[in-house]
Amino acid sequence: MEFDWTISVPVVISLATLIFAWLRTRRADVDERFTAGIKRMAALELRIQHAEQLLELSPGKEDIHRVELLVSEMAGDLKAMAASQRSGNDLMRRLEKVVTRHEEHLLDGAKK
Repeated sequence: MEFDWTISVPVVISLATLIFAWLRTRRADVDERFTAGIKRMAALELRIQHAEQLLELSPGKEDIHRVELLVSEMAGDLKAMAASQRSGNDLMRRLEKVVTRHEEHLLDGAKK
């Protein structure tokens, strides 16, 4: 059996080219995936920074407690105002009765 260079060399070169092309395209695919991963990580980092900023700006436990205290204080003030308004309404009703009696007395006195 004799070694034929005219057939063996092109076959070896073709196989080497095939292997090189496969490795190169595989490397390009890895590079594309890596670049896509970098972009996704950068976008995720921006989202995390935005979320952290929102959390820093949101009210804390003490702030919420202060608001609750102020709301309950305002509710007490409203109750006091309502009571004052009721007493003012009662006074106004009594005054209306007195004025009505005076009007009736004056009108009845004019008839006599």
